Amino acid sequence: MITKQFSVQKLAYTLICLCIVLTVLYIGSAFFVPIAFGMLFAFMLKPGCDRVERVVGNRVLAIILTMLLVGLIIASVFSFFFIRISDVISEADNIFANLQSAADTVMNTAGKWIGMTPRETDKVITQSLDDALAAPINLVTSGLSTSGYLLANFAITFIYIFFFLLYRTAFKRFVMGQMKTSRQIEGEQTIREIQRVASDYLGGMGIVMLVLGVLNSLGLYLIGIQYPLVWGFLAALLAVIPYVGTTLGGLLPLLYAIATTTTLWQPLAVVALYSSVQFLEGNLITPKIVGNSVKINALAAIVSLILGAAFWGLAGLILAIPLLAMVRIVFEHIKPLMPLALLLSDDLYAESGKFEEEYSAPEYRLASLFLGKNTSILSGNRKSALAGQPPNGVRKADTKIIAKAKPKQGNRNAGR
Repeated sequence: MITKQFSVQKLAYTLICLCIVLTVLYIGSAFFVPIAFGMLFAFMLKPGCDRVERVVGNRVLAIILTMLLVGLIIASVFSFFFIRISDVISEADNIFANLQSAADTVMNTAGKWIGMTPRETDKVITQSLDDALAAPINLVTSGLSTSGYLLANFAITFIYIFFFLLYRTAFKRFVMGQMKTSRQIEGEQTIREIQRVASDYLGGMGIVMLVLGVLNSLGLYLIGIQYPLVWGFLAALLAVIPYVGTTLGGLLPLLYAIATTTTLWQPLAVVALYSSVQFLEGNLITPKIVGNSVKINALAAIVSLILGAAFWGLAGLILAIPLLAMVRIVFEHIKPLMPLALLLSDDLYAESGKFEEEYSAPEYRLASLFLGKNTSILSGNRKSALAGQPPNGVRKADTKIIAKAKPKQGNRNAGR
């Protein structure tokens, strides 16, 4: 019987290689982030590029036309925000002064309730107001600086997109050529699924942003907040950062409402508006539009966001979910990794019984990835048969031949 035993050496090599890869990704983020965005957008633009190519009959021309259309849309969006946000920045001094006045009023009222003197209240305000106001501003500034870093790499990202689309057939054939003939059909299916996930995710996020922008802008307009389109669609764009972007997008119009309105109900209405929209986005809009393509459970998403932010900052937050969805698809087509794919899936709760039923077989265990060389395990009868043979492979028939040869040697010596 031939079996394979667990190889600690193989496990050690795998862990060392994994550590090296993660270290290189962390150190070389300036190099890998544009490539990752280029791959994602290339997957997203491929279906549209294929349609244009069928019309114009030339791949290079089709890629250029598709990228020009996308670039025009992105430039229009950024131009709109640049013009409108410049108007808001022109009022920054008045906004900060009004925020400080509102904070003074709130702190003085709270000080009277808890028995503090006006001097003590002013001291507390002086110590804490700057830090309290600086926290969201620093967060926004950090995000904008990282966004500026991404914009600085925008040109190289577009170059990557162009070449990924141009050489997509060659890349696909290269990947298929590395697989066994019996696995090429499944490999091609895996590539199609990855492309579909990337395309559906980015396209779905575009629809989600549009819906959120309309809901936010309409609500702010009805509340009476100035620049409703700016605040509404800014929060929608920040929604590309799961769990964090929507909260940050609601914080900015709240501060603006506190600084520019004279009533209490308007800031409270802004809080109610963004809370309601965030509830709809998390439980209805995003799951229905994007969730069917990603199929990642909340725990896996949160862990991936933390790791993405630790490795690549804001870019990691944006890329974490789609990259994890692609990894999950690859795991689904490798037997020992299928249980991991289920751990990442949003069907984890409903299909947890698979771990005891289907995935309990040896071929689905992670240890099967680290099996070493073949080891021969002989049965008892085979062992006893070998034990009866003379050493060095000499059989009984051979001993008879040697015995017959000995007298001849003795007669020859006697003749001498």
